[in-house]
Amino acid sequence: MATKIRLRRMGARNKPFYRLVVADSRFATTGRFLEVLGWYDPKQKSDNFSVNIERVNYWLGTGAQLSATAKSLVKKAEAGEGVAIGAAPKAKAPAAPVEVPAAVADKQSAPVEAEAPAAEETPAVETQEA
Repeated sequence: MATKIRLRRMGARNKPFYRLVVADSRFATTGRFLEVLGWYDPKQKSDNFSVNIERVNYWLGTGAQLSATAKSLVKKAEAGEGVAIGAAPKAKAPAAPVEVPAAVADKQSAPVEAEAPAAEETPAVETQEA
């Protein structure tokens, strides 16, 4: 079995996201894989990848071969670039909080007193004996 360490494309159309995986060279590039070793997000400007170097070294020791792009990511990760191992990609920054006018804020903060609904009595269902 010839194992390869390569990128597996994920994500939606025009929003590519890649996982660094170990797969048999006979498997399709979007098919089965043996292990996920990291991720790569080309749309982010900085900290756009993470690689588990320990697992990459293990697989290289067993005879796996790196693809060209995987090799460049591993090189960068060994140089200390990228995100810490196991970290998820950064989410987009949340929107700035919206200021609420004082008049509206007072109405929102005032406790709302709701009357408890009266318990309505439902008629008992009678069964007929045959």
